[in-house]
Amino acid sequence: MAGLKDADDFKDGEHFKGAGLLKFVLGIVGFGGMALFLLLAFFWKDKTPEMAYSWLFAVVFFLSLSVGGLFWTLLHHASNSGWGTVVRRLMENLGSMIPFILILGVPFLIEGCGFRNALWEWFPEREAALHSAEVETEAHFAEYKADLEADVAKADAEVKAGEAAISSQPNLKPGEKRHLEDKLQVLKKQAAELGEEDLSDDAGLRAKLKDDYFREEAALLHAKQGFLNEGSWFVRYLLYFIGLTGVIFILRGWSIKQDRDGDPKWFLLMRRWSCGFLPIFAVSWTFLVFDWLMALDYTWFSTMWGVYLFAGAALNSMGLLVIVLTLLRRAGYLKNVVTMEHYHLMGKLMLAFTIFWAYIAFSQFFLIWYANITEETKFYLTRNTDFWNVYTITFLVIGHFFVPFAALLIQKFKMMPAVLSGIAVWNLIMHSLDIYWIIIPERGVSLTNGTQMTMPGAWLFDLLAFVSVAGIFGFFLLRQLGSASLFPCRDPRLDESLNVVN
Repeated sequence: MAGLKDADDFKDGEHFKGAGLLKFVLGIVGFGGMALFLLLAFFWKDKTPEMAYSWLFAVVFFLSLSVGGLFWTLLHHASNSGWGTVVRRLMENLGSMIPFILILGVPFLIEGCGFRNALWEWFPEREAALHSAEVETEAHFAEYKADLEADVAKADAEVKAGEAAISSQPNLKPGEKRHLEDKLQVLKKQAAELGEEDLSDDAGLRAKLKDDYFREEAALLHAKQGFLNEGSWFVRYLLYFIGLTGVIFILRGWSIKQDRDGDPKWFLLMRRWSCGFLPIFAVSWTFLVFDWLMALDYTWFSTMWGVYLFAGAALNSMGLLVIVLTLLRRAGYLKNVVTMEHYHLMGKLMLAFTIFWAYIAFSQFFLIWYANITEETKFYLTRNTDFWNVYTITFLVIGHFFVPFAALLIQKFKMMPAVLSGIAVWNLIMHSLDIYWIIIPERGVSLTNGTQMTMPGAWLFDLLAFVSVAGIFGFFLLRQLGSASLFPCRDPRLDESLNVVN
């Protein structure tokens, strides 16, 4: 058909050049700001706990955008999407920010930084409970062992007495004999259970006694000790890093190899493996936000937490892709491969996930409000106190949903790059306020034992952390943009994407 674009005309791709000055500035701002932030946290010990929340806010915000890029890459392949081929490399570049942002989370792993125990109270509380249990165990072990030995001896004596009672009365009525035999069986069972305890194993007895005291000291931490313990927490962080980083590294690597040799096997590998990578992505992201965000208050829980954070990540990463795409086109790139049809489709996805985010956010609130369980409602009670209530209604209800929803309903807006980018910027601001709303209210409550809802002046640390991580994020994103063609130039679906009509 006349007028159709031919993928062979674009087989050499398009390479991003320049922006060296911008990358340099972003690097100075990012790494310089991070150095200043960490130095302040190290030397200004009184403010270190407050700064921990600031760093978590910045890292989680930019990590959510990176994870969203990985999600769109996986979805593109798993659904065998054709329209998004020309913007897929941008998705891959955004997803490849994951390892850089996760590395910025390393201070959360190091106890000496002061961030970990300030953010996650279960670490110091668990340590204190275990120490108390250890002290109680040493103080009462001898008595505990003597009581066990006495219980075993008493149980054995009761069994012998029961046997003697039956054998000494040969003329018992059937009912009486059955009653004594049943009673004897119960005594034997109790004696057998006590006899299973190796009273010569002092180490085993001490561990059991310590566990009992730990349960008395911190029942909830004891019940969750299989998940909330230092060992598994570090292992999970490593698995998140390997899982999320490994998936995007493999997919982007195959994609670039296809650019070089045009072999369709890479396309087939990406499509086939993406279906298997999706569960890795879902589990890694869900449990990461469990560990980093839900565990800010280890007594609180929500079954919709992972989906809620995923919805925000997917929505706003698509918005960032729109912004990056528009800036690249203004700089003279991708003008011949990206059309208003692509913007229209990306706008539709933004609308879909605006609705999805609102649905999940309302469902989570409604279910917790309806169940009215103390451990669940405390999350919203905190965020409905003081100015946080006005904040919630203004920025999350109106700003995060109603404003972008109304704008994205207009078809023309979705086909106007400048307007759609403006909506995307608005969404990103609302997303940052959403992440802020999740993390920061815990700061005042936790650090002042509930006497203050906010920490005066701490917003300066929030701003410094955000600017620092933003600079580092922008620096590496620009570097990735220039490392390969801006679009997959030899993908079998390139023809379809070049000529997409929706």
